[in-house]
Amino acid sequence: MGWKTKFVLPHFGPFDLDQAITLSPDKKRLFAVNGGSDTVAVFDVSDDGSLKPVPGSPFPSGGKNPVSIGYAGDYLVVVNKNEDPGRDMAASKPNYSVHKITENGALMPVPEGKVELATASRSPTQALIVNNRFVYDGDFGSFYLPAREAMWGKLLNKQKPSTIRVLQLSEDGKLSLLQELEAPQGIFDGGLDTNKDGKPDPLMFGLQSHPKEPLIYVSMVTGAKLGVFEYDDSGTLKFVDSASNSGELICWVAINKAGTRAYTTNNGSDTVSVYDLSDPRHPKEIQHMDLRGYGAPYQLALSPDEKYLYTVKHRTFDKTPVGDGGTLNVVEIGAEGRITENKYSPYNIPNRGDLLARPLGIATR
Repeated sequence: MGWKTKFVLPHFGPFDLDQAITLSPDKKRLFAVNGGSDTVAVFDVSDDGSLKPVPGSPFPSGGKNPVSIGYAGDYLVVVNKNEDPGRDMAASKPNYSVHKITENGALMPVPEGKVELATASRSPTQALIVNNRFVYDGDFGSFYLPAREAMWGKLLNKQKPSTIRVLQLSEDGKLSLLQELEAPQGIFDGGLDTNKDGKPDPLMFGLQSHPKEPLIYVSMVTGAKLGVFEYDDSGTLKFVDSASNSGELICWVAINKAGTRAYTTNNGSDTVSVYDLSDPRHPKEIQHMDLRGYGAPYQLALSPDEKYLYTVKHRTFDKTPVGDGGTLNVVEIGAEGRITENKYSPYNIPNRGDLLARPLGIATR
């Protein structure tokens, strides 16, 4: 028996995203998506951490339901997911939209800086920027859940499955599609079968780049694996290897600056995993830790000194009481990158408690 709201739980898709809040490299400007009003807010950050909106903020996102921001030099790449469960999204399509960042922080749309996806329900999740030239993302595609079918109808099942997408960003901000990559053969064998057709249903998102090697790590969400892909000078990806995950629904990834440890949140089991990246193309899980409190972990971020790992939790499943599950969990990083939860964790984040009020995104400075 669980607690009910007017929305069907679990409702994966609308809240599966990364980089909802992003700081500029100098930490003096913060960008945040406003998914319900189709805008991006821009703030100047004071020395004490307080925020002041730049003139004209917020700015149009270039589409419906923005969920992710990628900072690329003079440009901001926005993912417009087009999957707001509180609105009818059938008449619009998801896109990636490029905006020029002016000196005072205003956002100006770039001509030919938009790539629109073919169908309304693709559900892109992230604008991971690499070398200010490439954008990497994972989408939901045809991934089935009752809540997704209730929103999109039976046509959802006729889409291509979950895809890793690569886009190229030119020096003048123009955006073009470079590659769409489906799951490697066999990597989801034995994984979740959400539509009960006897076959595993692939789901790939939660991407992160290695700080020193040409590698992208991808959460194989329904296959309980961390995938490793290598990119060449053109940005094109090829599959390298995968490492098993002891949790359920591995979703988001953070990597330390030295490139020696990766941390993942595992949404279905309310846990965090630690991976040894000594051999970055062949990671190994070395720790799997339960988190305290209600809810399921989503985005995560390391503190600047990398002594702490932060993750936000939501009310994803109806086993969590209404009003609970919105927390910030604080994890201490010790010797060899191993973790323990801080004795005061978790910290409650005030929220309305229903499906449409969830803490999203972390930025540290």
